[in-house]
Amino acid sequence: MAVAASMKNLIDTAHIIESKGTHKYSIIWLHGIGNSSDTYKDIFTQIQPPNTRIILPNAPQQWITIQGRQHYLRSWYEAEGTDIPKILQLNEAINELIDGELKLVKDASHIIIGGFSQGGSVSLIVGLFYSKQQLGGIVCCGSNVPFRDKISQLMGEYATKIPILVYHGKDDDRVKWDVTKTGLELLEKNGLKDNIQVVVEEGVGHTISEKGLHLIVMFITKQFKL
Repeated sequence: MAVAASMKNLIDTAHIIESKGTHKYSIIWLHGIGNSSDTYKDIFTQIQPPNTRIILPNAPQQWITIQGRQHYLRSWYEAEGTDIPKILQLNEAINELIDGELKLVKDASHIIIGGFSQGGSVSLIVGLFYSKQQLGGIVCCGSNVPFRDKISQLMGEYATKIPILVYHGKDDDRVKWDVTKTGLELLEKNGLKDNIQVVVEEGVGHTISEKGLHLIVMFITKQFKL
């Protein structure tokens, strides 16, 4: 219950970079396992688009299993599997963030959700499931496609239309590209094809390179029509 309660208060613990100028757009960026908003606040301060508010939530600290061992880390969900009720609970909590931004910017196409590693996986699920309006886009970096046997249950009416950027290091030894590729093929079978841009960078591991960061900026610029 403690984890559930903290998930519902994501905005209270988030690091927020307020818009420079009139707030017209919002970016929600989710960190990976063991990281926090501190990992990205300097990066997004540097690349912050005009008129854009950036929300960097912090996942709750909880016990998770990694390679058979227990670790107490910030994590969006159990690393080695979870169930539909927990997924929906997580989705509801992040939806509250999206809905809060929607009240401010008035148009869901002015909101992009993204993240790195597990944060990117969560962004994918939340973005595909969101059905109030079509979001501006989803960014997944170094991420897997989670809950594959349940993916069709987690897709909203805009899932096949929302622009998605997938960036992955070819030499990623934590989230193997071949595994992610298999997940993307499953998404394609469920109708997601023309709306996904996939970039795999040679010589890059479990990180975002300068090229990857540039791709993210270009994606945001395009979707927000800046």
